[in-house]
Amino acid sequence: MSNGVNAIKFYFEKVRGGERKYYHVDRPIREKALPEVLSEEEVTKILRVTKNIKHKAILMTIYSAGLRIGELVNLKIKDIESNRMQIRVEQAKGKKDRYTVLSQRTLEILRSYIKQ
Repeated sequence: MSNGVNAIKFYFEKVRGGERKYYHVDRPIREKALPEVLSEEEVTKILRVTKNIKHKAILMTIYSAGLRIGELVNLKIKDIESNRMQIRVEQAKGKKDRYTVLSQRTLEILRSYIKQ
């Protein structure tokens, strides 16, 4: 229900002591637009001009592994499986665990960042 309907319902049911009622309110359907995807050249330019190794590691991991920001923030060293070239994402969207790919270049940047 919208906030206005909630306020009216609260007033009549709680303040005035009226009986509880069901209010059916149709919600507008949201349009689902596809996100903009960067070209390979654009991603390369972004990574090339990023000098801070931490920022480069963040961008490379998010882009190459297809991670969401929240998934990256919760990533731990133990989640990087370099022998299998995979990243374990725990409690991702929908509270589900999943594996994603780990590229060789991303692994090298992550190792450089951890050494620093």
